Amino acid sequence: MTRDLARELKTAGFPLGAYRVGHVFYPPECGGEWSEHSRRHGVTIRPYDLDEHMQDIRDGYYCPDVADLIEACGERFVRLWVSTSIWTAESDEPSLLARGDSAEEAMAKLWLTLHRAKTAGQRQAQP
Repeated sequence: MTRDLARELKTAGFPLGAYRVGHVFYPPECGGEWSEHSRRHGVTIRPYDLDEHMQDIRDGYYCPDVADLIEACGERFVRLWVSTSIWTAESDEPSLLARGDSAEEAMAKLWLTLHRAKTAGQRQAQP
């Protein structure tokens, strides 16, 4: 998942559970002891990071895994498949689908699509 996509999830209010070892996060743009390479390409969280860098993880951009993304999509998620290295995530409404270079990217884009549709529907319902 790219830094921009992880930032977009955070900005949209993606529901994060507990931060976990093995997940990737992108350090915040400023501060901390992170190299430019880490800020650009992300860091895989180690147990040490959960103890020593928790604030950076919170301030940065956390990359949820496929299971987290499927759970966040809920019953709207129908299926995920790959064809010729392009991943596709589909919702219960076939017109709402998303593609990406990885399963996580496709699922993140699907969640964003569903979230935007839900948010737009809520705005239209308000008087």
